[in-house]
Amino acid sequence: MQRCVVVGRRCPSSSSAIIEKNEREKKKKKCSRRSRRSSTVVGNNSDNDDDGRRRNQINLKANERANERRKQAVIELSKREEACKGYCNLCGKTHTLERTREAEEVAKALLEKLRKQKSVSDEDESGQFLVEDVYDQRTGGKMIGVLLCETTTTTTTSERERKVLKAFSGQWMGEWVVPGWCPPLARLTHDSSEYIEEREKIEKLSEEIKKLEKEASWSSSGSSGTAATAVTELKTKRKNMSRALLERIWDSYSLPSFRKERKMSESDDDDNSDNSNSSSSSSSSDIKNNRRKLVELNIRKCYYGDASKLPCGCGDCAAPKLLAECARKGWKPIAIAETWMGPNVKRGAGLREEGVFYGACLERCRPILGYMLCDAALELE
Repeated sequence: MQRCVVVGRRCPSSSSAIIEKNEREKKKKKCSRRSRRSSTVVGNNSDNDDDGRRRNQINLKANERANERRKQAVIELSKREEACKGYCNLCGKTHTLERTREAEEVAKALLEKLRKQKSVSDEDESGQFLVEDVYDQRTGGKMIGVLLCETTTTTTTSERERKVLKAFSGQWMGEWVVPGWCPPLARLTHDSSEYIEEREKIEKLSEEIKKLEKEASWSSSGSSGTAATAVTELKTKRKNMSRALLERIWDSYSLPSFRKERKMSESDDDDNSDNSNSSSSSSSSDIKNNRRKLVELNIRKCYYGDASKLPCGCGDCAAPKLLAECARKGWKPIAIAETWMGPNVKRGAGLREEGVFYGACLERCRPILGYMLCDAALELE
């Protein structure tokens, strides 16, 4: 019997089967490694997702608690007896001016009247102070306030007469002074010549900085370094000028109070010492009249707190404007009411709704209202 021989072919049961088996095992190992890696990644991602969800939940709860605190603060400050309140540095007492139903009715009547008018000022003939501006969703409303005051009709009678003052917070669409409304407490405002001059200098510096920054981006490495140094110096100069201007603005805030006496100034002491031998020039009545002059202090001196960190807008709200104008006129404050005018909006302290009454703000107003209300409860003379 002849044997059949196939040249060039190997027995399938030998090396070929072993190689195929090894290849299959390698593939299985690779698949298992991939599955382990993917499961590890999925596990890590799952852990990261869980951590992220936990952090988000913690942040949400913290925000909810903060919002609840703000809401409670708004509710507390909106109470009638808490409408206008503060601690006085000079006498060491807390002074309060309540919001009465009468004041609320006056504020509501003012709000209704303004809604029907074209201008917020009865004396405005130019159409500059439009009511419709405050209802613009982009500009977003304004806090307005009224102060019921009492004054004598003449200097020779004790008969009392009621007066009403009105004020708005901040600016009215970019304007500090509106006819018929209480003026700002700051002398140095954006329309003051002193302010305009300083702002022009600061703006020129900003233009120089932009020009140098543009040149530096197109220059070689050596010249760009020089330009960068110049930019840094100009930015420092601009920052210092801005800070100096801000300090001058704070210097211009003058706050009166209802205090019936004041300490003699150094100049008064010098004058009295020079004229100590002349009884006619320094009688007791003259000293009494001198002490009964209106007392006005810079906002830093009557601020209850860290005066080096005055919050932006301190002294610009409706309540301080109302009390300042009342004190300067020599009237007595009886009651106050502040309400929101315009679209309902979200603010840092919560929702502002038109027609709802609010108390003086905690951060900007309360630290100065104590001083401004000092002796306000005393009777007119």
